[in-house]
Amino acid sequence: MLNAASIIVILIILAYWVWVWTQTGGKIGRSLSVLLMVVLFTAVSTIIYVQRMDTSYMMDDTPVLVGITTDLSLSMGATVDPREYSPQPTRLERAQRILLPILNALDTSGASVMMGITGFTAKSEMIMGWDGNLPQIREVIEYSLAPGILTVPGSDMGVALQGVLPLFENLPEEYQEQETRKYLIVVSDGEQTLERGEIESALAELRSSNVKIISLQVGSLEDPEGLPVYDEAGTFLGFEDVSGQIYSMPNTEIMQLIAGDDPANGLYIRAESNDAVEEISQFLGIRMSALSTSGPMYMAVVTVLWGLSFAALLWLV
Repeated sequence: MLNAASIIVILIILAYWVWVWTQTGGKIGRSLSVLLMVVLFTAVSTIIYVQRMDTSYMMDDTPVLVGITTDLSLSMGATVDPREYSPQPTRLERAQRILLPILNALDTSGASVMMGITGFTAKSEMIMGWDGNLPQIREVIEYSLAPGILTVPGSDMGVALQGVLPLFENLPEEYQEQETRKYLIVVSDGEQTLERGEIESALAELRSSNVKIISLQVGSLEDPEGLPVYDEAGTFLGFEDVSGQIYSMPNTEIMQLIAGDDPANGLYIRAESNDAVEEISQFLGIRMSALSTSGPMYMAVVTVLWGLSFAALLWLV
């Protein structure tokens, strides 16, 4: 169904075209106005149809519970040297670019979805308990998470996994007695600065609760990254020395361990991968539109159609 604004716009265009028709003389002029009007209406109708296609749906209508635990240690603020490489977002910003489209897909899928968020460094803290308000969760992920906001320094993946266990042990009341699909997204560069905590026992407990794990690793494996230091004018000065180290190295071994060897129950993916959003969405059971508004195909189609619309309208004027 068209909304009221779309109907009003179409009626205005139609009324204007009727006026143009009455003012146009000759068979050729009227034929041209009809042709341009057909082009205009076709373009506008196609734009509306494409926008309605920007939806996703769940291939399984079972309620979905998604927990996210995010590394908030200082290394998540690392990026490349902009004097030697093209400027890149920080590691956390790269992770956000993956998570936000997935949240949009979950929100438009029409499925029953609850999400909870924890953050970790050398300790784990609850950021947001189970909540079905996905736009609010998006705001938390986009604006509230930042490297260093937790006062305890360091990074420990064992602490991260142990910290999410209470999240899945205390499901929302309405989901405790029914079948659900449970997922955990672990966001980190995998860097371990402390003696490793109990990763294996936490993984065993999560898997015994049928929690499928997505290990989303951030951090370049090719280009060196560090914590950038800028002067007051925003000029890059170099990387900060942290405990005698300038560069931060991602740890793929730990992140792959978290995902596990069973592709049905775990997924390891790098945020720098072009297919990260699609692969995570498929693992979550989301079927995304080929013309998603977050994709370049959508932008190309809409740009061409709006161009045709304006060209036809200007010619009529």
